[in-house]
Amino acid sequence: MEEKEFIGKRVNLYIKNIKRIKIMATLLENEVKELNEKKKLDYIINKAIESYYSSNEIKELLEL
Repeated sequence: MEEKEFIGKRVNLYIKNIKRIKIMATLLENEVKELNEKKKLDYIINKAIESYYSSNEIKELLEL
């Protein structure tokens, strides 16, 4: 089972990024359809962080 840590956080989003999150929620509809709006936001932000962290850009920086 995946270990999860929940921390209090505040995220300020620009209108452009809110629109992007809504698009991502639509694309990930099967994964987030049972979640409320706050949990959808958490899920998508965490998914984006995981994706960015595994990107070549970050991997190259970590090699330094």
